[in-house]
Amino acid sequence: METYVLGDIHGAARALAQVLERSDFRPGIDRLIQLGDVSDGWPETPRCVEMLLAIPNSIWLVGNHDWWTAAWLATKPAADQVSPSWLSQGGRATYDAYRTGPPERLYRHFNEFFGKQETYHEDELGNLYVHAGYAPALPIDEQDPFDLFWTRELWQQHQRAAAYHECFIGHTPTWPGHPAPEQRQNVWNVDQGAGFGGRLTLLNVRTKAYVQSDPVPELYPGVQGR
Repeated sequence: METYVLGDIHGAARALAQVLERSDFRPGIDRLIQLGDVSDGWPETPRCVEMLLAIPNSIWLVGNHDWWTAAWLATKPAADQVSPSWLSQGGRATYDAYRTGPPERLYRHFNEFFGKQETYHEDELGNLYVHAGYAPALPIDEQDPFDLFWTRELWQQHQRAAAYHECFIGHTPTWPGHPAPEQRQNVWNVDQGAGFGGRLTLLNVRTKAYVQSDPVPELYPGVQGR
């Protein structure tokens, strides 16, 4: 079994289909760890969720955009009460996609996907997977879960992921300056800007071989992403 790590998708189901087709990932045999931010930006968040639900042996981490989406799915406020911060940061596409689909899909995706996302994952080889980062000076299970999908200090300050062999994150795009997976210390960033003008990345954890989608705006001509 190989382990593959998948970066921030941001509603780009066409990009997700491309990386799965272009990689050696074997559904049902290999393990897939998705680093969060399935939601927001491009118009196909529900389809992304359906695709991930269909992959056996997959682990899903919560990103800050998924947290926004889950909060809306859980409460379903009136239109004038929906978080303006969420809508302005790509949530409008997710909101519209779910509002135009069957109501039962909202409940199922909340219960079967967003409600089962993890804040972090540690594997048997001493690797850490987390959406945004963590404070290396503290045990991760003592940290505020909110920080695990919002902080940027681990990456921006070039910190080492103490107590771990390697750490895999998303959240802070390396695009456009660095359009490929980037390593700092023992931390790998697998967010190559799929929510904006970049590409979605799928990385083999052991070999570091990776595949990428086409630039996502090319897959959604005439559609405004984040």
